[in-house]
Amino acid sequence: MPPMSDNEGMVLSRSWGLHGQERLVTDFRRAVVSAPRHAYVVTGPPQSGKRTLAVAFAKAMNCTRPPVPGEFCGECGICRRIDRGVFPDVTVFDLATQADRERTSGKNLTLTIATVRDVSSQIAYRPSESRWKIIIVDDIESMQETAQEAFLKTLEEPPAYAVILLLTADADLLLPTIRSRCVTVRMQVVNEEVIRGALAERGVTGEDAAHIAALSDGRVGWAITAANDRALLERGLADQSDTIEWVKASQYQRLLHAWMLAEEFSKDRESVFRRLLAAQRLWRALLYRRHGVVGVGTIVDIDLWPTGTASLSGMTIVRAMTSLDECLTDLEANVRPRLALQTMVMAWPELSR
Repeated sequence: MPPMSDNEGMVLSRSWGLHGQERLVTDFRRAVVSAPRHAYVVTGPPQSGKRTLAVAFAKAMNCTRPPVPGEFCGECGICRRIDRGVFPDVTVFDLATQADRERTSGKNLTLTIATVRDVSSQIAYRPSESRWKIIIVDDIESMQETAQEAFLKTLEEPPAYAVILLLTADADLLLPTIRSRCVTVRMQVVNEEVIRGALAERGVTGEDAAHIAALSDGRVGWAITAANDRALLERGLADQSDTIEWVKASQYQRLLHAWMLAEEFSKDRESVFRRLLAAQRLWRALLYRRHGVVGVGTIVDIDLWPTGTASLSGMTIVRAMTSLDECLTDLEANVRPRLALQTMVMAWPELSR
């Protein structure tokens, strides 16, 4: 494929339903035209576009009327059926589909060995209506080690007609032996200007667009969902407000709040992760201000914060941000929530009033 201009790459990225992922889309289009690898790990935060990328790639691999090499038409029977999730040669496995297959009403927390067997069974059959069989496995980081070891056998001897895409928020939670057999690609964090552009295309502008872009943490998928769901935006604003008070509080109050979040974690992991992402956003805003960058990455008027925040060194703020990263990693790895959260808070500098 000849090299493309930036504008051409942007147009093609959007044709795949993605914004700000031009390089990634270009790489996958090249794979469609030449020869794809048998397995990919696609990593990125929730709602960053991993599933959108995987489904678009599946369409490009199997489209019967591609407008240009490496693209898909979106209109042929195969493209439409892939979009509806009813094309037999493209199969998605995740916690939700596992619960449906097992007819369980409770929330599935891990992909099981039974699901690994289902994946292996699907791959064993040649594609029935197209050239390629595409297997998409989301929530792959939830697989326990024994299930991952069983899945490794599928990756070791894949048939030539199959491509497997493993979608995860954190590739480090996969066994090294799995990662070594896959090509790892990372969704790019999209800047706020691109996200505001995506929102403007959908008629969302002004204060709502600014708030959504700031709360999105570079996730276009989340931003688009929030644009259509007022409750999601308001929840994000409420999380941000609560987290401001947590970060501004005394060390004792911070530890008490961390203890409360640890108690909540077993009941509502998502809510705790939202609060931690909000805290990341606040410390990042302070770092931006420390380096003279204004109007980016926060909806918070940090000029109204305690006066001591202005004297925090960049290194001190980075330590607080690093503690958040470590806490998120620990929680994903099932470290005891109370230990992870309280260790994080102890690394935060006190903000004088």
